[in-house]
Amino acid sequence: GLDINGTLRDGVIVEKKKAKRAFDERIRRGVDPGLAETTRDGAFTTRVFPILPEQARTVSVTFITPVSDQEPYRLPLESDLEPAQVEFTITGDVSPGMVTLPGKFSPDWNDAGNEAHLLANDLPLDGSIEIRPETLPFLSVTRHETGRTFAAFSLDPADDKSRFDPNSIRVYWDTSLSAEAYAEDSLKFLSSVIDEVHPYSLQLVPFSHGLSAPNLIDLRPEGEELEHFTGLLTYDSATDIEALYDSQTEAVRADACFIVTDGRFTLGKFPSTSLPCGEVHTVSASPDADTGVLALLAKQGGGHFLNIHRTKPDMAATQLDRQIRAPSRLLIDGRDVLSNAEWQEDASAFRMIVPVDPSARRYVLTVDGETMQGDLPRLSANRHSGAGASWAALGLVSERAKGASREDLIELSKAYSVVTDETSLLVLEDLWDYVENEIDLPDDGFSKAERAEYAEAIAEKAEERAELEEERLSQMERYWDQQLAWYNGEWEHFRTEEPSDGMIAPSVMAETAAPPPPPPSAPGNDQSMPMSQGGDRTLQRSVVVSSQDIGDEEASEEVAEQIVVTSSRSDNNATSQISIAAWSPDRPYLKAAEGLCGKELADVYLGQRGEHGELPSYYLEMADVFAACGETDNAVRVALSALELPIANDDTLTAVSMRLMRYGEPDKAIPLLRTVVRNDPTRPQPWRDLGLALYRYAETSDASAGERVARLEEALSLLNHVIETPWDGKYDGIEVVAMMEANRIRQTLETEGVAASLPSEKLNSNVPVDLRIVVNWNVDETDMDLWVDEPTGERAMYSNPLTRIGGRLSNDMTEGYGPEEYLLKDAEPGTYEIYMDYYGSDIINPNGAVAIQAEIWRNWGSDTETVRYVDLEFTDDEESEYMIATVVIEGEDAE
Repeated sequence: GLDINGTLRDGVIVEKKKAKRAFDERIRRGVDPGLAETTRDGAFTTRVFPILPEQARTVSVTFITPVSDQEPYRLPLESDLEPAQVEFTITGDVSPGMVTLPGKFSPDWNDAGNEAHLLANDLPLDGSIEIRPETLPFLSVTRHETGRTFAAFSLDPADDKSRFDPNSIRVYWDTSLSAEAYAEDSLKFLSSVIDEVHPYSLQLVPFSHGLSAPNLIDLRPEGEELEHFTGLLTYDSATDIEALYDSQTEAVRADACFIVTDGRFTLGKFPSTSLPCGEVHTVSASPDADTGVLALLAKQGGGHFLNIHRTKPDMAATQLDRQIRAPSRLLIDGRDVLSNAEWQEDASAFRMIVPVDPSARRYVLTVDGETMQGDLPRLSANRHSGAGASWAALGLVSERAKGASREDLIELSKAYSVVTDETSLLVLEDLWDYVENEIDLPDDGFSKAERAEYAEAIAEKAEERAELEEERLSQMERYWDQQLAWYNGEWEHFRTEEPSDGMIAPSVMAETAAPPPPPPSAPGNDQSMPMSQGGDRTLQRSVVVSSQDIGDEEASEEVAEQIVVTSSRSDNNATSQISIAAWSPDRPYLKAAEGLCGKELADVYLGQRGEHGELPSYYLEMADVFAACGETDNAVRVALSALELPIANDDTLTAVSMRLMRYGEPDKAIPLLRTVVRNDPTRPQPWRDLGLALYRYAETSDASAGERVARLEEALSLLNHVIETPWDGKYDGIEVVAMMEANRIRQTLETEGVAASLPSEKLNSNVPVDLRIVVNWNVDETDMDLWVDEPTGERAMYSNPLTRIGGRLSNDMTEGYGPEEYLLKDAEPGTYEIYMDYYGSDIINPNGAVAIQAEIWRNWGSDTETVRYVDLEFTDDEESEYMIATVVIEGEDAE
């Protein structure tokens, strides 16, 4: 909660991206709302602004955590600040002997109210509050704030079994980028276990996005041996636990296996198979390990989750001697409800929680072959949300592992007030902020009249949305009619006509200055992705280009290299060349890698990573260098490493997936794009990106005819979704671009003998053009502009979207991602220079430089179409313009 005008207002659980966008929008208006998010290490973060002189702001945090006599509750109080006054109040079923405060202070106790109070001046925050319960009740029944009743069973940790003494041990060692930081602590623990056990056989299996080379290392059964060989491993790429499990289906069985990882499984799904192990233990020393997933993996493998970060190594080793608590039956009034129960076990306790009917009378619980039974409390359950919240938190982990939809996970999160990876807590300023963003009001803080006003406003928004949905296809048909009218030569009419539906701004002929000089450059690399295509169509290789500000004085001394990348013949017998002015950003690691390949390049990459590897752009750019050397496997591995960074987000997923497509790894790229669609379905760009990737995959792979058609049909359905869905107005323009692409896919399907259509028959029209340029970028709330200087000297730009020779620009996308498109049906001979202008940004991009992908098509929509893909990365504080490429159409062939 956060105080708003002196009144504490609770945060509302909101889908994470929706919360962040609402928060950013308020910030841009000069109002600072409250946003609380969970970090990878389980902390909550927020910011409070402003805090005015001589005034106070109040932040409340309410949370629930299980405790036991072995695992007390700890509230760290550590800060470099020394506040003038600190006040603590502790209430509840506690006694003086259960509470420890920082330093030498002792609280004043109110025995009647079970309350401890401390008011201290100049108390340094250099310790923690600890509360250690005296007893752990076996059974408690509580009522969650939702009204649902829960029974919670708590047992002491299992007794020691026979000594942990396996004959064979296999260690699965995560070598992904994020696993390196805390590998040493896990290694010390495992080394001591191995020296204690002295197994007959010891094997090491390194893995990341697949098995590393070598796949399996047989070791002498000594801790020192494990330390030696893990010391030779290189940490790179991203973790795919599903791929590990699938690779081990034929492996020889081991008595005990240890999976050493941080639990951040970036790729793949939760495994549906089992490892060939008698028992599977998961080990992590990382403070931001996904403890829920690691505990679930261990539970399903019949082993323990050994959290070396929270548990002392000797206590973790003791866990191995304990049997695994295994509940086999839970009856409530004779009905088996075990499938609806959630349970967890750690070094301190075994806990099982299950929802029950408030009138339930009797339980029967069987754990480890021992049956416990008795009566449930007959009186009303105490109001306490701890058991219900814990049940939901555990359920969210298991449901996510089973592949539950994001929508279902968010609903469960909201129902039980459990903030997850999918959600955040948001406090907004006033009633209309909640209305504008369609966010539920908090339970407190608004009057009955305000709630009625809110309900009425939300109902009106729902009606407006229904009207938009009803009118959507008619609107799309009008947009497409405009496109066809332009295509049929009526652009002069559109140059003076008032716009329809705000799609195309009225255009006046702008005075055209001489085109700017090309930016300075250094030699670039032509990255290749072979593309096979039936018939006479040819999809050219892709190009990777990084750019820098043309004002860079050091770089300006270099000479631009014009690379001829393709030539083609259009239907009007004109030949053309596309030249890329390739340049490299002023990055020290790229200079260090210049001209290197093989081991020398790998050494530079690893050597520079410590200083420059905090941003995804480092890995993306270095991956391109490996690809330029023909080292595709290394390029894939390095690009995937970007996903392991704490700041990696959906924009990172998209950027990496585009690289993987270019490197010929669509099987790895497309699942990443599916993840982005699942994470961010309210934005049209992810749907389009996935559709186009599937189209490219269908056109360039060796898939069977049936697989190819299936991919094309899915691609068309995704683009149709973009066309028929009413999006936020800031994305206006993407629909017409998608119609062009959907019609191309429809045309391809029809050549396969498959009937296909856009959402309306009126939209089914092929629109082949001589020249098509499309640009996208990777940052929200960022205005990039596509400019094309035509041979006549006229510039097609946002203020001049229709040119005299028929050039047509799509709607100006001013708030992020694009696409923007330039079309020219009949290209006149001459030089076309393509620029991007970085107009401005309202957001900080954690991925580093803004990345732009440009597509330059010749003979789009015909059997002779060709395409070049160009990637640019740059930042710009001076709104400078950057040249992407030059297209030279040489004129009619003499023959």
